[in-house]
Amino acid sequence: MSDLPSFPFAVDPSVEPPAEYAAMRARPRPGRVRLPSGREALLVTRYPDVRLVLSDRRFSRSAYTAGTLFARSADSLPLITTDAPVHTRRRGTVAPAFTAHQVSRLRPMVEDLARRQLAEFAAGPRPADVVGRFTVPFTLRVMCRLMGVPEADMPRFGPWVDSMMSINRVPSEEVDRCHREMHGYFADLVDTLRARLDRGEAPSGLIVRMLTQQRPDRQLSRAEVVVLSAGMLMAGYETTSNVLAVVLYHILRRPELVERARGGPASLDPLLEELLRHVCANGSGGVPHVATTDVTLSDGSVVAEGEVVVPVPDAANRDPDVFADPDRIDPDRAENPHVAFGFGAHHCLGAELARLELRVGVAMLLEKLPGLRIAVPEEELRWRTDMYVRGLWELPLEWDGAVGG
Repeated sequence: MSDLPSFPFAVDPSVEPPAEYAAMRARPRPGRVRLPSGREALLVTRYPDVRLVLSDRRFSRSAYTAGTLFARSADSLPLITTDAPVHTRRRGTVAPAFTAHQVSRLRPMVEDLARRQLAEFAAGPRPADVVGRFTVPFTLRVMCRLMGVPEADMPRFGPWVDSMMSINRVPSEEVDRCHREMHGYFADLVDTLRARLDRGEAPSGLIVRMLTQQRPDRQLSRAEVVVLSAGMLMAGYETTSNVLAVVLYHILRRPELVERARGGPASLDPLLEELLRHVCANGSGGVPHVATTDVTLSDGSVVAEGEVVVPVPDAANRDPDVFADPDRIDPDRAENPHVAFGFGAHHCLGAELARLELRVGVAMLLEKLPGLRIAVPEEELRWRTDMYVRGLWELPLEWDGAVGG
């Protein structure tokens, strides 16, 4: 069946979903696509079916062995590509650091880092690129502080991550080199922290927590700590920094959204949730699963045992059966059960931290920089169309006068 459409679909310069999502969702049954691995897959785009595949243990991630996310080995994605009980053990070791209660305690730290980054951002030349000078260093600093990674090493991560998160943007040997170098960095850091602990010192951070886990059912091997450390740092800033920039882009294009965003949490938080629903940030489309038994979908069709299924959260977030007028940004949307952070056991570990960073970052920029606006014409913006996380390469901003008090 060589005539099957290739997936992931090509995207236009923007963060809008590919037109194929709506076309697939309108079909009476899930459509079939061809993955880069050559495997045939069912593409699940309707909201109830996406949630089913993401949460039902009859769909296995680890059973798909042809390259999850279309470029990486399963070993480099120790949470995304695993099922219970391995996933449960690994996630259980780090999840306590990301609960809503724990994240609320991080707010003073996040606000302090945002203020520091804003001061650097505003002190430089204008127009100022909010991606390179605010959203990336702000979210990366948060993750470094949380994990116990030296902030002095921050300049090393960008080149590695940009290559590792590219879709055919750089040669495969370059991607492999960056994987090796980032893995080597975290292997050395883990060993250094282990040696400090053995000397009776008390370093802090999430890596140390992984190394000192006492519960037998939560303990990790050295290799697991190394890969989890690299993965969490990368995931913890790469997605949030890009979504934060795109959220700012959408807000600054509409004066009424600027006013809402300045209205405090009661008006900002629903706006952020709506923008999370609206933005199509996943360049890979979704994570392949394999049905371990026959499963019936909401339309009555049956996914046969052994079939590959790819659920597409970005398509589910535009399902008109769940979200009225789904292509419109509606900050007054009363019900907004979006799946931007996934669903089920693999629901984004850092969802609450990402929400906090979005809330703090947007509010602080709009409060402290009067008349904040996009400084270049729309057609000059460069979009990340060949990356696993879509967004903007730069977003030049201008404002009036000095930084507010």
